Amino acid sequence: MKLTAFLAAVATLAAYPAHAQRVDLEELTLEARAGEPVDITINDQPVRMLIAPDAVSAVTVNGDTAERLGLEPSMFGFVYVIGSTELPFSTDTVRYRMQGGTFRRRTAYSDIQVVEGADGVVSPGHFPQERVVLRLRDDAPGDRALTYPLVRMGRSLTGTVLEAGGVPIHVAFSFDRPETLVSATGGRIIAEDRGGYFTGEAREIPVLYLVDRPVRTLTLSQPLFLGELEIRNIAVRVADHGNADSISEEAPDPDEIVVTANTGDMPRQRMYIGMDTIGHCASITYDFDAEVLTLMCPEQPPAGA
Repeated sequence: MKLTAFLAAVATLAAYPAHAQRVDLEELTLEARAGEPVDITINDQPVRMLIAPDAVSAVTVNGDTAERLGLEPSMFGFVYVIGSTELPFSTDTVRYRMQGGTFRRRTAYSDIQVVEGADGVVSPGHFPQERVVLRLRDDAPGDRALTYPLVRMGRSLTGTVLEAGGVPIHVAFSFDRPETLVSATGGRIIAEDRGGYFTGEAREIPVLYLVDRPVRTLTLSQPLFLGELEIRNIAVRVADHGNADSISEEAPDPDEIVVTANTGDMPRQRMYIGMDTIGHCASITYDFDAEVLTLMCPEQPPAGA
């Protein structure tokens, strides 16, 4: 009996190498190509996970992946609201293995597909690594570091902050769309500060979890910047998160100043900067230990180039 127990222990150690348990994932760098999932395991089964800069912090997997992994609902669940769409999620705490180390995370799922081309999606800051690099292309001569304070907005956004009209707007990035997406109230604040007005008709674009919502293009009389980067192709979510009715349908009088935003009890505004602004950059690095976000970019090309 003792020999049997010993052989069983040896088999277990062979299946899980001893060094894997000693790997400090916090000291490693997690690197991924934009739009390309990384290979990990969940409960010892292979999973392709997309690390997306505009994802919410909770690891979220597709319905068919949850079924394959045998995830079971715990007492903790939530409903994610995207405009008029409500998506209920269950959660299960599961074991992950990547880069030679293991950890556990609460993982969300439902019956729906939440991402295409991968089994699940997660934000850059939810896995243990203190440094995450999302690469759009290889480094090239002329790339230089643009640095910003790294900010976490609760459990829903990892990025930085800019100000418009004295109001902070929390900023993340998106590899999935050319437009820069902003909430209705955030769009109104930017319009008032930068002389903005709507052009074109409302259209629907994907926002999150494959859910489409209506937007309108916001044209600015004065450019809006995040540090050196001019933010381009701004789309306002006209039906969600506030009211955009006060945004003009034509260019405002440059001598007229109108400020109507009440910042007292205003919820946090979100902006997701798209590829028309950051598509020329090489990478985005999240250093959670130093609390610094770095974009490696050459000089920004002229608009429309």
